[in-house]
Amino acid sequence: MKAVFALLRQGTLVVGLASAGCGIHSARIVVPAAQAPAFAATITPTKEDGARALVLQSVRNGRDLGGMQGAKGPIPLGRFIRTGSLSHATDSDKQVLADHDVKLDIDLRTFWEVVRSPDKLSRDERFHYMNISLMGAGLWDALYPSSRGAMYVRALADHQSRFHRVFRAMAQQKDGAIVFHCAAGKDRTGMVAAILLSLAGVDHDTIVHNYAISARYLHPTATEGAAQAEAIDDSPPEAIEMFLRALDSKYGGARAYLKMIGLSDAEIKALTDRLGQ
Repeated sequence: MKAVFALLRQGTLVVGLASAGCGIHSARIVVPAAQAPAFAATITPTKEDGARALVLQSVRNGRDLGGMQGAKGPIPLGRFIRTGSLSHATDSDKQVLADHDVKLDIDLRTFWEVVRSPDKLSRDERFHYMNISLMGAGLWDALYPSSRGAMYVRALADHQSRFHRVFRAMAQQKDGAIVFHCAAGKDRTGMVAAILLSLAGVDHDTIVHNYAISARYLHPTATEGAAQAEAIDDSPPEAIEMFLRALDSKYGGARAYLKMIGLSDAEIKALTDRLGQ
């Protein structure tokens, strides 16, 4: 049985075909320029952002959500950590995560991304690993949107069962820190982070900033429009702003959305408690 996966990179849709017992093959389909996200102006990380960043050798975009001001106080450090792919994590990187008391690793990538680049924490007994693909197979999500923000908004409607699994797993984790990641640590990871921060009562400007600085962490020396900054590593503020507007206007906010997709009051309380709110 063949399966399809896809990645959007610099205006080209990289489509892969895989089948049981066979290798993975890829082809390229050019996406119209209007559909290819541009490398927008990045937001410079603050000193506070730098204090939350994890020093990792082979993992990009590692940051603790702690320290941001919620409705009842700052989010505690060591509760939620967002990163890029852990498929190249070194022994030193794994030790850093263990030192940050990471107990649960939620991999938001698709099955075929995981097959191609397994998460290095998945076979380390210090961590409990879960793969919950947040965007299905990835193909139709890449083909559909006119913008990255449109893809995020569509995900809120189309992938509710997957969001449910992610946040239920987080709610059921009783101790230690939770690391969650996708490939670059900004799209799927960014949506999950935005919902968590919104649930904590973090203001929208701070949530947008936390999302947008991914581009700088992924390309620390790139200037706006730099050729070396790939579209797949772009994180335009307007994308997550569109997501947050939809979360509030269509669903009544993060708490109402989590309730609608099936989380219990106890599970939502477990998340807000973990967020220190």
